[in-house]
Amino acid sequence: MPERAMPEDRRSRAASPAAEALPGKRRALVQVLGAVAYGELKAYNGARERAADAPSEGERKVWKTIAAEELRHHKGFVRRLGALGADPERAMRPYRSSLDHYHGLPGEDDEVAGAVCDLLGEGIAADLLAWLRKVADPDTAAFIDTVIADEVGHEARAAVEVKRLIADYPDGRRRASRGAARMLTRMARSGPASGPSFLAFLALGRPHELVSALAAGYLRRLEMIGVGPLATIERVDLLGIMPRIVSAGIGPLSVRRGTDRAA
Repeated sequence: MPERAMPEDRRSRAASPAAEALPGKRRALVQVLGAVAYGELKAYNGARERAADAPSEGERKVWKTIAAEELRHHKGFVRRLGALGADPERAMRPYRSSLDHYHGLPGEDDEVAGAVCDLLGEGIAADLLAWLRKVADPDTAAFIDTVIADEVGHEARAAVEVKRLIADYPDGRRRASRGAARMLTRMARSGPASGPSFLAFLALGRPHELVSALAAGYLRRLEMIGVGPLATIERVDLLGIMPRIVSAGIGPLSVRRGTDRAA
């Protein structure tokens, strides 16, 4: 059948062009979905490892459930990439180095700091998905709705754990503040490897909303667990990362690599 007579969805599947061959916003969407898909794969691997190391059967079941959800997310985003005519492996490739580095960093020795990093990581993912839902095509947005429903539960669980640990230690708030600063450092150390690919996030649409949502969400979660205000974090943010993120969110957009995952 000549290409011009082939239905649009069938034609895109048959051609299966690489992301570089896709025009404008569609190319940017493929690149962003590649980052999100790989981030979900890393989240699945992490949850599976935590299930294996869980100290109790109850906690093991929780992490197995989370792992199953993360795997569903990954497969769903891979399917969306295929539906857009992209090669999922090629779309994920630019983000592998950065996300592998981030997830390969040593865990926090302090359990309070580690729990705060978990919470903020879940929050960043949630804020990113909320923005992506607004700028993606309708089919992708519909799938993102199902992912967000899962992520709300993940973040709520992480918040409960952080609050419990803060209450367990006399210096819990100080430890939590240090964990928040450590999270900024971890993101900054993992960013440069995929810096150019971050431009796809800005090209996809509503870039000010994206940066503002990430900065505001970060601070909102710190207030929620009783760590704010910002000055508390700045005292332990030795690299001065937070002021740069906040200024990027409320002032003129600067193309500066501050976070990944997404990742």
